[in-house]
Amino acid sequence: MDTSAYRTNKNSRGYIYRYHFTSPQGNHPVIVFIHGFPSTSYVWRYQIEFFKEKGYGLIVPDMLGYSGTSIVLETAAYKHSLLAKDLLDILDAEKIQQVIIIGHDWGSAITSRFVQLYSDRVIAAGFLTAGFSVPNPKFDYETVLKFTKEKFGSDLIGYWDFFASEGADKIIEEHWDAFCGLVWADDPRTWDTHLSPRGAIKEYLLSGTVLPLASWYKEEDRQQQMNALLMGGFSGPLNYYKLLLSGLSNDDDATIPVEKYETDKPTFFGVAIEDFIAIVPVLKANFVKSCKNATIKDFKTSHWPQLQAPDEVNKELLAWIESL
Repeated sequence: MDTSAYRTNKNSRGYIYRYHFTSPQGNHPVIVFIHGFPSTSYVWRYQIEFFKEKGYGLIVPDMLGYSGTSIVLETAAYKHSLLAKDLLDILDAEKIQQVIIIGHDWGSAITSRFVQLYSDRVIAAGFLTAGFSVPNPKFDYETVLKFTKEKFGSDLIGYWDFFASEGADKIIEEHWDAFCGLVWADDPRTWDTHLSPRGAIKEYLLSGTVLPLASWYKEEDRQQQMNALLMGGFSGPLNYYKLLLSGLSNDDDATIPVEKYETDKPTFFGVAIEDFIAIVPVLKANFVKSCKNATIKDFKTSHWPQLQAPDEVNKELLAWIESL
């Protein structure tokens, strides 16, 4: 990726955001790509190259806590409404009135909140692997684990409490190769055994075992992400999980009016069929319930379709965008 295409902006909260910027050509709109955990703007490198060549404008930030953006330790700073406002500050700084916004993983949650708060600035919204997030002021982690265990026979998000625990950042940093082997696993089904069950990821990381990396995850990807993610450490990024388990997200969610729980904006949902912590039929049903103008496409990939099948993802996103 061209590092000269990156800019920085000090926002209304006093934080520095680093982001890729490409000016739109002609009448092409601007696309905002929002990454999740654990990644940076680099995770969108294939989409940046593709849509830049097509003439689209691009804003692709390193989100709060990552890489060249401010690393903030206070969990409350990661409330989704605040992160959405951070994105708005970037748009205002670049004098961009409306955008197509697309998120992956936690980026989907921030994309959802941006749609809920600033719908007048949204042309359309896209989501990869995780769909439109409906606010849940009554979220309780233990209740969710009990439900998923009874309904689906799996904790599904049993890894969240490790990510939110004291010292998790150091364990990840000190067992980086093992962490990479799980996050970008050659066999996506290892998430069933090494990630979803409560306590499994910590046990794996401390075991000395290193799972093989996916063949599509190139050495340059591993090296770049190692440099970017370890440079600032994981204490910032893990706040995306701490926020949910601390109850701070409940307070934030309670500020969103119920009428914002649905959207009639054009939406795209790219479903990763081999993401084994996702219950695909449930994800799809929830998406069409909340998004009244939805396009859904399946990708036979793990959690990282934009890296694993970039040509297919780019093709489907372009077709959707051109149909708007």
